[in-house]
Amino acid sequence: MDSVSGWFSYLSLAATASSLILAYVVSTIIYRLYFHPLAKYPGPLFARISTFPSYWHTLKQDRHIWLWRLQQQYGDTFRYRPDAVLINTPTAFRSIFGPKGNVRKSDYYRVWPRTAEVTSTWNVTDIPAHARKRRVMNQAFSEKALKSAEIFIHDNVDRWLDLLGDQGKTGTTSINMAHEINYLVFDILGDLCFGQSFGMIEPGSEMRYVPEVLATFLQLFHPIAFSPLAEWWVWAKPRGLDKILGYVSPPAVTNWEKFVASCLEKRTKVEHENRALIKPESEVRKDFFYYLFDAKDPETGTGYDLNELYGECELLIVAGSDTTSIVMSAMIFYLAKNPDVQTRLADEILSTFNAYNEIRGGSQIHSCRYLKAFIQEACRMAPPVGADPARQVLSGGTIIDGQYFPEGTKLSISCYRLSYSDDVFPEPFAFRPERWLPEHSSPERLAIQEQGFCSFLAGSRGCVGKNLAWLEMMLVISKLVYKYEVIQDPKDNLGGGAADGRIGRQNPDQYQTYDAFVALRDGPMVHLRPR
Repeated sequence: MDSVSGWFSYLSLAATASSLILAYVVSTIIYRLYFHPLAKYPGPLFARISTFPSYWHTLKQDRHIWLWRLQQQYGDTFRYRPDAVLINTPTAFRSIFGPKGNVRKSDYYRVWPRTAEVTSTWNVTDIPAHARKRRVMNQAFSEKALKSAEIFIHDNVDRWLDLLGDQGKTGTTSINMAHEINYLVFDILGDLCFGQSFGMIEPGSEMRYVPEVLATFLQLFHPIAFSPLAEWWVWAKPRGLDKILGYVSPPAVTNWEKFVASCLEKRTKVEHENRALIKPESEVRKDFFYYLFDAKDPETGTGYDLNELYGECELLIVAGSDTTSIVMSAMIFYLAKNPDVQTRLADEILSTFNAYNEIRGGSQIHSCRYLKAFIQEACRMAPPVGADPARQVLSGGTIIDGQYFPEGTKLSISCYRLSYSDDVFPEPFAFRPERWLPEHSSPERLAIQEQGFCSFLAGSRGCVGKNLAWLEMMLVISKLVYKYEVIQDPKDNLGGGAADGRIGRQNPDQYQTYDAFVALRDGPMVHLRPR
């Protein structure tokens, strides 16, 4: 009798718990659909009541395309998570990321640090802390520092182009340029951050596993940061999760962290030795590490401790390598796809420089207007961060495009969607560098396009290395085009869409990227023919 009574008590408790859970779920759905501060904004039903659709497309690495498709259906402003709205207009972009946005980086970024205490300019969400870090970081990207950095770019690019020439001597050998550019950019960043090239461009290099480790690292953490568990993850990091992860982290994570820590330890040792020797100014190696090692914030007088230096050097490798290599891979794809564009670009480069060794940073290369338009168009069509760099509204709320958003709202634009907006860029899927030239676009159209150009973001959270990226891309493409004609492999369209692909991936003449915060990519396959 007691066992029967106990069984009925258990069933009663289970029924009560189920009823409470059901009531909670139903009330949450009703609240999010009808009473939530964002209830008035359109969007997919499931996305307005759950974060799962956004998470699902993050797993599929096509969230940028999903957001583009949603705008086709719902217009410029729509709700794609219960707590998040996208406003894909140039004015919204400049407002959200400008000084009056009253936003901070969302908690998405707090998932990424190795520990809760080790943050970088990229992932710190506290505004005063970021301001201090950014003021220190700016010293590594001063005009003087960039002039010091240029020699390291040339050394690596010249060697890379020689090796590419050896690899494609016949003019018919097919080369995967996404891989080759990855190796080049990592070597440049190794030189700039850690005092020596990684040697990835060299045949048989044992370091070529590193870009794949980084890609795997991004594919692991990006979905976590956008998952329904993200808030719990951030809460748990300083409460024991960091220690657990130290023991159970996948090889991709531990290998990446060991790699950066090893590079940092070696470079720190060299810097200490150099300072002890008191070398003459002319003999001092002035790379980024040199400028960051004892740089001080002019307002607080504090610089980076070793943990911060680790985070910033890791940031420079990740942000500096992936962003420029994405765009340069796209550049080569569009060079091969558009021979008329390549001819015009080559004519400009060859008429500006009488010899290969004349190609340098300065007034001559900046006079190449078509080169700059070509790079800007490639940035537009393959933005390094394709989806939404999420921001969270601070106390007091904010007004964007005449609409008020309360504290806590996640608010952003989609870089991919804004870059492919018909209203901002007519014929957005056509690669047309001339759209950036005043003789082909009206002043009004140019102003709208510049307002909507978001590849480097904007404001205090914009890309700190923008000027370095421009210098690097201008030098690499100028030197490449000066030496070689880039020819599409007629049998392999790797990098382009396919007619039988998913919606958004069916254009063979569009370079395809895959969302892992920064864009993953593969191809193009090209032949190089000496000019």
